[in-house]
Amino acid sequence: MTEKLTITGSADLIATIPHLLGNRPKESFVVLTARGNTLGATLRMDAPAESAPLDYAQMMTTYAANDEKATGSFVIVYTDETGGDGQFPYAEHIEALSIELSMARMPVRQVLLVTSAYWGIYGTAEKNPLDAIKDSQANATLTYFGSATDIDVYNPALLGRWAPPVEAPEGTDEDLEMACGTWEAVLDTDGVPDTEAARALAAAFQHRHLRDYLFRDTITTHNGSFGDVLTGKFTGRPDWARVDRAEAIAFELMKVVPAGQRAPMLTLMGWLQWLKGHGSQADRYLKLAAEDVSDFRLAVLLRELINRGHVADVARNENMSYNRRLI
Repeated sequence: MTEKLTITGSADLIATIPHLLGNRPKESFVVLTARGNTLGATLRMDAPAESAPLDYAQMMTTYAANDEKATGSFVIVYTDETGGDGQFPYAEHIEALSIELSMARMPVRQVLLVTSAYWGIYGTAEKNPLDAIKDSQANATLTYFGSATDIDVYNPALLGRWAPPVEAPEGTDEDLEMACGTWEAVLDTDGVPDTEAARALAAAFQHRHLRDYLFRDTITTHNGSFGDVLTGKFTGRPDWARVDRAEAIAFELMKVVPAGQRAPMLTLMGWLQWLKGHGSQADRYLKLAAEDVSDFRLAVLLRELINRGHVADVARNENMSYNRRLI
């Protein structure tokens, strides 16, 4: 989309969020950074639950601070929780977050509350209908230009209940050449691989050595080092269309293997989401991987990075990062 989107009010601002994130947040805090009169980064974290207000605020501000050009911010709270004693939900967290963002030179311009029944300015009695968001000019414009919300390639209902297991290859040089060649061919063509090719690739992903090479070769601008690739250090902007396709193909491979052999593909999907800057979605996939194969090592390591607040190098670079931004 090359048209300029004009935000004229709070409903417009809220309407952009599902388009920017690819889904409608639930029980979440969202921070939108602002660069003068334009929007910058979009950050989402699960609602704090038991997290201490200061710890939560500092973590979210750390993420927001990756936008070095930000001069302000907006906070949107998605929740059906109600605060006790007449307070608004997560009042202490909102106060702490506002202070931390201000100290980071991103003062909060507005805090909004979105529930399953209404939306309004946080801290007021305002209750506007949700249809005002759906019918906003921003939502109409984004939808007209082809933007879609609730995008998720992972649909467990499509996996089926049974598939025969695959046997990992021995990991010879010939196996590596075959696996990398098949993976490249699948990523560079349209459609989905046939069952034979899909099972061969799924089998290759079961072998740690082959899996690492398949991860690496998903990114055409890698420097050859798996460590650098894993943390998002690339020599140029990745082919993000290829990355999107790799994520979709990973799910297709999951369809041809049983539970207990899906962890490598789930880890690939989680890693790719992390490279895009979508830490929450990445953590979701990585958690599923660690459940599919108990404590799947690569998934556990990546989750540790995410939970420490680490952002992939490529996601920090405005000229190289994944661009779902429509405004």
